[in-house]
Amino acid sequence: MHKNSFITGLAVGVFAAFIVVFAASAFNARRIWGDVTPPDAKVAEIVGLLERYSIIPFEREMLFNSMYRGLLDGVGDPYTQYFDAVALEAFTARTEGVFGGVGMSSIMCPDTRLLTISTVFRGLPAEEAGLLPGDMILRVNGEEMLGRPQAEVVALIRGPVDTPVRLELLRPYDGSTFEAVLIRTRVEVPTVSHEIFDCSTGFIRVDAFDRITLRQFNDAMAALADAGMTGLIIDVRNNPGGLMPTVVSIANQFVPEGTHITFTEHANGRREYHTATGAALDIPLAVLVNERSASASEILSAAIQDTGMGVIVGAQTFGKGIVQNLMYLSDGNAIKMTVAKYFTPNGTSIHGIGVTPCVYVAMEEHLARRIGTLPLEDDIQLQHALEIVDTIRSRIRR
Repeated sequence: MHKNSFITGLAVGVFAAFIVVFAASAFNARRIWGDVTPPDAKVAEIVGLLERYSIIPFEREMLFNSMYRGLLDGVGDPYTQYFDAVALEAFTARTEGVFGGVGMSSIMCPDTRLLTISTVFRGLPAEEAGLLPGDMILRVNGEEMLGRPQAEVVALIRGPVDTPVRLELLRPYDGSTFEAVLIRTRVEVPTVSHEIFDCSTGFIRVDAFDRITLRQFNDAMAALADAGMTGLIIDVRNNPGGLMPTVVSIANQFVPEGTHITFTEHANGRREYHTATGAALDIPLAVLVNERSASASEILSAAIQDTGMGVIVGAQTFGKGIVQNLMYLSDGNAIKMTVAKYFTPNGTSIHGIGVTPCVYVAMEEHLARRIGTLPLEDDIQLQHALEIVDTIRSRIRR
């Protein structure tokens, strides 16, 4: 009697547990997929048909990686991307600032969905091949790049040192296309360069905000201080951005203690403030920007502009006012996704708008593409910045 009751109770318990698990599973599926049919069965059906009927050979891993990329393409955000192992390694190397590559930085153009060169580093293969900022990458080693994620294109361009990579590029300002074969080299990106004008005005050019940039920037500041700097120009023209901690640490040197450098707003409305913690450098300051100054470059220029610590000179900036985080998956791959908007100290979102310079100075496109190598007599934006710093310095001395 007791034995039968025990077995009956056990059976009822198992059945009840099954119902709970089934209900929970159905609830989770509904929570994830909504009213859309769960795609796992459909994917299995498609792969089965390919394996049975396709005369085109394929690899499952490539097939699934393409599917994951396509899934994130559906978000409609060019900055939300899937990283397989190769792309993830290339992305990590880029943010560290040391890799096997050709010596250029780039940004994804949301209008054309083509990777566009933003900076060509001096003395490296990209410069030697005549590549210029604004050139768009059509093909890499014969593969079409239109619509491919930024990380994937970058991963194809990078590779082992002393190996070739063939690029086909579009030069939009004259409509020409051309090929370039570059030999990859070890690149430790020189993201910062500096000089001094008239023994008084320091000049620092920042090409990207990578992990190594802060050290390079601080070294440049120390060298200029030793040279007798009494005014400063920071040049972030053609700078596509980079890491927020890096730009916040640099901006911290120029924004008054206790004021906001920037703040971010997340999907749930939570705000995260980045506040200056040290005394701001009190010398005449100008920041040079242009149409390809994006993201972290805009954080720096907007923080200096909103706090009144310097004069922004040049052209309207790119307008990327959103923040991406890297999220690792259980298999070791990752996705980069947009998780927040960032705002200037005054609470302005510049996304899709950009930072408006205090002093607008237009530059012809063929000259703007050569920023970083232009002689002073051709760089009218830099000439204006030098005049502004000198004017401010003269007023202080009166």
